[in-house]
Amino acid sequence: MVTGGIAALILALGALSLINIQLVAMRQRVREIGVRRAFGASSGRVFFAVFLESLVATTVAGVIGIAIVVAVLRSEWIITSMFYGIQDIPPFPMRAALIGLLASVIVGAVSGFIPALVALRVKVIDAIRF
Repeated sequence: MVTGGIAALILALGALSLINIQLVAMRQRVREIGVRRAFGASSGRVFFAVFLESLVATTVAGVIGIAIVVAVLRSEWIITSMFYGIQDIPPFPMRAALIGLLASVIVGAVSGFIPALVALRVKVIDAIRF
């Protein structure tokens, strides 16, 4: 229970920092969003573009992280140094990998929602003038 609470706190802090980074990126991309809106992009398209950008980035990062862990744990050097003398090497915990991937998707969704709302509030005339 304590470990789960600490993990949730760390994920929440990571999500907050990702929200902060996404908000700064939105402030830098105000002109782009304004031009897209001026050319007829609906608010729903702008929302989902910003939202899916964060979601896809964290999902890809989660998949790459899992691939790196699998590659490291299956390397011959790690097997000989960590599992010396063990005949049956424990299998890779796929359940833990799926939970980690799900956590990265959730963090991406949470951290993409607020910047997407900020992108919706951009007024076209102000964005082009900016």
